[in-house]
Amino acid sequence: MNRLVIMALSTILLSLLTACAYHPNHQPQAVYDALESDRQEAAEKQPNSDVPADVADYLSQPLQAAGGKTSDLVREQRFVLQAKALDAREFFYSLTIDTPYNIIVHPDVKGEISLDLKDVTIAETLAVIEDTYGYEIKQTGRMIQVFPSGVRTKTFSLDYLSLKRFGMSQTQISSGGVSQNDNGNNGSNNFNNSSNSNNFNNPGLLGGSGSSNSGNLNNQSMQGGNGASVSSQSETDLWGELQDMLEKVAGGGTVVMSPQAGIVSVTAQPSKLRAVGEFLATLQTRLQRQVILEARIVEVTLADGFEQGIQWSKLDQYADGLGNGFDINLNGSTPTDLAAATSNGLFGLRFNDNNFSSFLSLLQTQGSVQVLSNPRVSASNNQKAVIKIGEDEYYVTDVQSQTNTSGLNDALTSSDVELTPFFSGISLDVTPQISDDDVVTLHVHPSVVETAEQEKVIEIGNETLRLPLARSNIRESDTIVRARNGEIVVLGGLMQTSTTEDIEQVPLMGDLPLIGNLFKNRVNRTEKKELVILIKPTVIGVDTWREELQRSQDLLKTWFPDLAN
Repeated sequence: MNRLVIMALSTILLSLLTACAYHPNHQPQAVYDALESDRQEAAEKQPNSDVPADVADYLSQPLQAAGGKTSDLVREQRFVLQAKALDAREFFYSLTIDTPYNIIVHPDVKGEISLDLKDVTIAETLAVIEDTYGYEIKQTGRMIQVFPSGVRTKTFSLDYLSLKRFGMSQTQISSGGVSQNDNGNNGSNNFNNSSNSNNFNNPGLLGGSGSSNSGNLNNQSMQGGNGASVSSQSETDLWGELQDMLEKVAGGGTVVMSPQAGIVSVTAQPSKLRAVGEFLATLQTRLQRQVILEARIVEVTLADGFEQGIQWSKLDQYADGLGNGFDINLNGSTPTDLAAATSNGLFGLRFNDNNFSSFLSLLQTQGSVQVLSNPRVSASNNQKAVIKIGEDEYYVTDVQSQTNTSGLNDALTSSDVELTPFFSGISLDVTPQISDDDVVTLHVHPSVVETAEQEKVIEIGNETLRLPLARSNIRESDTIVRARNGEIVVLGGLMQTSTTEDIEQVPLMGDLPLIGNLFKNRVNRTEKKELVILIKPTVIGVDTWREELQRSQDLLKTWFPDLAN
């Protein structure tokens, strides 16, 4: 009995010790195993088949029989066909004689056929006749049906969202001055109901009028002068435009569409139906192309000697160990060296090495590198992708103050404050266009905005107003670049200068009033920073997602070397 009690207590104690034991975090291992499972499934997944084993073995026999000739199982007979003004019905019936095909000709099939074909198959012959004479020919296995040339109705499918999409990106630079037109001769003696109204609006100053002391602040505003702006707009309404396009392709045929179901029904001649089918097939192929856009938004604090900006012409001196090197493209040209491409201003550069870390290592030769953001998004062909990282802060943009008096002594003052959100952070919108040879044209609009509160002092007549307004530091560009699949596009030239004051003082003595400044040392430190945007487009192909899974798995191996063991 005591022995059983001891065994039971030992079991309980062992369970408690096991429960209290430390277990390491297995989350990286779970992620690694999941990636490995997905990668193997993508690489090895085959469609299910219920074909018996003996049939599968027979079908898997070599196509080439003895003597180098193709097996009779897959070889199709070829003919030499000549006909001159032969009755169409007689031609079709004679076409399948001594062949394994069966043919049915519609009673309304009429006309004559003339042709001279050499070394062609039945399928090739029927396709040529269908295109040339307009007959509708359907082939299902070894059964061939021939219909007369006439109007037919066919339904096609188109997999595309039923929506309208609008996009706009704008970069604007403006400058101007203040034009003033005082309008103070606006007095009025009306003690029953007099008012004094001021209206402030940012940007610009808008105002009203008062009975005894007023100003029309709308006449004291910023008038735009010299400036520049770039505005790009995009609108996608495929289903709204498709009706007109298909009617033109169908040559006046009837087109009925259902965007919700994703189907298109066309009534037209067989030749027009074939043209519509080819158009929709090409359209859907182009619409469904996708690209993975990876970006690095980098800020380089320039080192001593690089105050004029990153010296791109010297980067190739450090690029010997990077493999493929550089391919420069600026304004559609291909200069022979980096210096010719980076003489001044914003530029575009294509880097053949598809590794971001290689280029970041090059930038570290010019100063301290800080990666502000590394967004990644997939985008369809000609569809805008927007990435926004930051926050919205509300600032005063409109203040209305009004004082109403009724009688000689009573006064009532009311104020109305309007707040407007200002974005502070990083935004990037990219619109890709993918060509047949995987060259990607990108419309890129990066923007880095830093918003802070700034107090503005405005004097109006004898009044001084202090308004807490928003002050935005904006670095942005708007450009169009081209890159091949996997290349890194580099956008640079966005400079910023900041000045900070460093104060050093003798402890305690520097805090003394009046004479404390004698024990302080002030040094103004100026920093120059350049914003660099790296973008790599990767056209999605058959194995793209499997390669991305493999790359993620390799990264996990780098971070956690014990995972693969």
